[in-house]
Amino acid sequence: MRTLLRDREACMACVEGSPAAVAVHNKPEWLSLFADCAVVEDPVGSKPQINLRDKDSGPLGRFYETFIAGNEIRFHVDHDVVCPGAVVRDLDIEIRMSAKVSVRVPMHLLYELTAEGGEVRIKRLAAHWELAPMIKQQMRFGFASALVGIHSFWRMLKHMGLSGVQGFAQARQTIGDTGKAKAQAFVTAFNSKSEKALAALFAPDGMVAWPYGHDCALQDWAIPGGMLRVEKLLSAGRVTTATVYYQNGDQQQRGVALFQFDRQQLLLRRVQFFMETGDPAAAQ
Repeated sequence: MRTLLRDREACMACVEGSPAAVAVHNKPEWLSLFADCAVVEDPVGSKPQINLRDKDSGPLGRFYETFIAGNEIRFHVDHDVVCPGAVVRDLDIEIRMSAKVSVRVPMHLLYELTAEGGEVRIKRLAAHWELAPMIKQQMRFGFASALVGIHSFWRMLKHMGLSGVQGFAQARQTIGDTGKAKAQAFVTAFNSKSEKALAALFAPDGMVAWPYGHDCALQDWAIPGGMLRVEKLLSAGRVTTATVYYQNGDQQQRGVALFQFDRQQLLLRRVQFFMETGDPAAAQ
C-alpha cells in the first residue's frame, strides 16, 4: 500500500479525477474518489465535512449538492507537487454561478491520500483560499450578484441546515495579514540563517517538515543552505499558504508551504514544505 502512495501516476490519476467529475457534474464518480472515512475542508477555516457513512447521503454528498451541483467549475492548474501520500495543486478555480456571475479564486489545494481496496483515494481535501476576496468578486455584478447570493444561501440551508451555514461562516475568521507577515519573516530568517529569529516565530512545540512527511522539532532542525522566495500568500483559517521557490546553487525547486498558527499567541506550530524535485534536505 505504501508503494501505491509513492506511485506518481496513481496519485495524480486520483487527484485529476476530481476536476474531471466536477466539470461534467458526475456526482457518483466524484464521491468514488474519496475514502470511506474522508474529510473535506473547503475553505480551510470552515467546519470540516467529515464523512463516516454513506457518501451520497452524508456530508460529502450534501457538500456536492451545495457547492458543486449548481455551478460550472473549471480548474486552472499552474503547478502540481506530488509527494508520497499527498498532492498539492497551485491553481485558480473559475466558478460560474450564473450566466452573469463568475469568480476566479486563487488557491492551494491539498489532497492527503490513502490506499483503499488497492486504489488511491482521498482521505482529506483541504482547500486554502480566501473567502472575503471571493465574495467581493461575486458582489460586483449588482442585481445578478444578489440573486446568486440568495440562491446560494438557500441551497446551503436546504442541504446542510442552519449548522452548516454557521459552520461555513467560520471561514470569515482567518490569520489574515498577520499570517502573511510571519510567513515572510520566516523566509527572512531562513535566508539569513538566523536560528534566533526563527525561534521567535514559533510556539515552544513548533515543528518543521522539510520536506513534507519529515517532521522535526524546531530546536533539532538545521536550517538548510540556499535561499527561499514566496509568492501568492493566502490565509485561510489558522493557516497561511505560499507558493515557494527554493534555490541552492544549481538546484532549483518550486513547491507550496503551509504555515500553521496557534490560536492564542499567533505563533507558528508547524511549517510544511511540499517540494517534489529531489529531497531538499540533501542540500544541507
